[in-house]
Formats: sequence, structure tokens, C-alpha cells
Amino acid sequence: MTELGRNFSGLRVLLAEDEEMASKLARGALRLAGITDIVYCRDGAEAVKALDSERGSFQLVISDWNMPTISGIELLRYVRMYHQPLKFIMLTGRKQTDAVLQARELDVDAYVVKPFSPEALKKKVEALFRM
Repeated sequence: MTELGRNFSGLRVLLAEDEEMASKLARGALRLAGITDIVYCRDGAEAVKALDSERGSFQLVISDWNMPTISGIELLRYVRMYHQPLKFIMLTGRKQTDAVLQARELDVDAYVVKPFSPEALKKKVEALFRM
């Protein structure tokens, strides 16, 4: 395992993604960074339940923008209201300026446009947690 992998091995991540292939890519990217403690949720409502039931145990949320029940932007808003100082990476196919601005207004930490490579997501995570 690389030095970087050891640095991130204790990181706990909540992944909210309704697309199976995107969730597999994201989990693979996290494993490349040495992160193995990943809680996977298939929609925003599951993510809110996990955040509330395991309060304080996550350091990072990675969420798709478009999900059933609670969208990624709604999840980001919820995290900023009730779960500061969690880091938050938004995954989305939205490249429009208004979408990026909306996420930035809610203090998103990083933004990854789909389709993404595992390496691209890994680099975002590394940048957020570089020690």
C-alpha cells in the first residue's frame, strides 16, 4: 500500500449514487486512494438516514446530483445545515454554469462531472484531504 493509501485508510465515506455503474466507479476510485470504509446509499433519503444514525462517523460525502427522493443538491443543503464540517463532492452530468454556481453557493468542496474516471475522483479526494 502506498503512503497515500495509509493516510486515507481511516477515512469513512458516505457514497450516495443511484446509478450502479457510477457507484462502482466511485468505489473503485476510493479504493485506489486506500479508502475501504464506504457506506453506499442508493438515494438521498438513505443517505440522510445514514448521516443521522451514524452522526459524526463520516468525513466525506460523495453524492450524485440527480437521485430519487432527495437530490444531491438537497443532500448538500442538509449536510451544510446539520453535519458541518463534512467534506462534500458532487457527482453530476450538469455542466451548466447555474448548476455549478448553485452547488458553490452551498459550499460544495469539489465537483466531478460525469462521466468520470476513477483517477479523476481519486485526485479530488486526495486534494481535499492532503495533509
